[in-house]
Amino acid sequence: MKKSINPLWGGRFNSENSQLLKAINDSISFDYKLVNQDIRLNKVYSNALLNAKILTKQENTKIQKALDEILLDIKKPNFKFSNSYEDIHMNVEMLLKKKIGDLAGKIHTGKSRNDQVVTDLKLWVKEQVNIILKLIKMNQRTIIRKAEKNISIIMPGFTHLQNAQPVLFSHYLLAFFEMLERDKKRFNNLKLNLDECPLGSGALVGTNFFKIDRKKIARDLGFKKPTENSLDSVSDRDFVIEFHSIVSITALHLSRIAEDFVIWSSSPYSFIKFPDSLSTGSSIMPQKKNPDSAELIRSKTGRIFSSLLNLLVIQKGLPSGYSKDLQEDKEPTFDSSESIALMLNVVNEMIKSIKLNPIQMLKCTRNGYVTATDLADWMVMNIGISFREAHHKTGKIVLLAEKEKKLLHELPIEKLKIIEPRITKEVYEFLSPEKSISQKKSFGGTSSCQVNKAISRAKKRI
Repeated sequence: MKKSINPLWGGRFNSENSQLLKAINDSISFDYKLVNQDIRLNKVYSNALLNAKILTKQENTKIQKALDEILLDIKKPNFKFSNSYEDIHMNVEMLLKKKIGDLAGKIHTGKSRNDQVVTDLKLWVKEQVNIILKLIKMNQRTIIRKAEKNISIIMPGFTHLQNAQPVLFSHYLLAFFEMLERDKKRFNNLKLNLDECPLGSGALVGTNFFKIDRKKIARDLGFKKPTENSLDSVSDRDFVIEFHSIVSITALHLSRIAEDFVIWSSSPYSFIKFPDSLSTGSSIMPQKKNPDSAELIRSKTGRIFSSLLNLLVIQKGLPSGYSKDLQEDKEPTFDSSESIALMLNVVNEMIKSIKLNPIQMLKCTRNGYVTATDLADWMVMNIGISFREAHHKTGKIVLLAEKEKKLLHELPIEKLKIIEPRITKEVYEFLSPEKSISQKKSFGGTSSCQVNKAISRAKKRI
């Protein structure tokens, strides 16, 4: 039988792996994305081997130089990773071997692919978190600018997608600032869990080469400290699940604003208009202008959710220690990271470029008896009845308005007095959307003074 040609573990085997095993086992088609992290890891680890007197100074110099050359090689347009070697770690080691011969084999001393891959992935996720945080801050700045430019535009606020109470568009936008602020906090908390370095854990029980300084390795790779338990280290993917969870919540927030924009750009609403740059047309209906960019935000959110569930299912039944199942953590992680970055860029452009229709927004605000709560509050403040009683009387007034086919402010005072004789003409000041908004001066409310204060506070948090 033909000897296995696998350079890492061929000594144990008498025959080659089947093509079926290669097809299901090889990961170089996607984990090549970890190449920069893997080379960085090997450079740090080579220095650690030098400090542990496993490598000579000359050997370490050769390895460092060769790894730097590989970094340059992979940037060349015609460079391709080899399918002959199953993953990025083997590819890097074989590239190293081509340059410095058998010396390359020393780089694996005391190191397993088990602790190597999880360290690579942690380094990659750390980088992505920083990229995503920058994009979140970009969106927050855009929200603030849009809110400032449209500080006084009035629109209906909705509950159950029904007209509820008047609200400033700027106040509406700042709600998403707060959602993104919570996302930002979650990503920053994740960075704490990402700050422990698994490298040096070996396959699962640590290494015999105890002079390898794990604390220095951790510092040199940008971690705060090494992981505490080698067995946990090689199988831990909590950080991947946590990353997906936070990405999912962020995507959820982006999907909500996208949903609003889809609804508001529709003909029955016509609150906003999408720019041509973020819209598509129809192959059959010449008049159409579709908000595809926002619709795809919604669909990509579902895709991200499925990746989170995928990872939870993969890991739910794994025994302790490393299992090859964990190889399946990378594709969804790469995909979700790319998706959320794209979504953040698109939503940022949406917020920046949509055109508002203030006249239509105000017109819609005057429908649906949106100041009914203000009428009830006026009775509480000026007549001295309980809110529950005021609520009941206001409900009767709304029924009367519906019967008369009039808005609340169109009902003559005589009609209002039929239901509550103590109502005076001053109540009409409360029945306009403008007056309603101006009264919402409680902290976090929608009055102009509170929104301006909220914008000032928001600027300090970016």
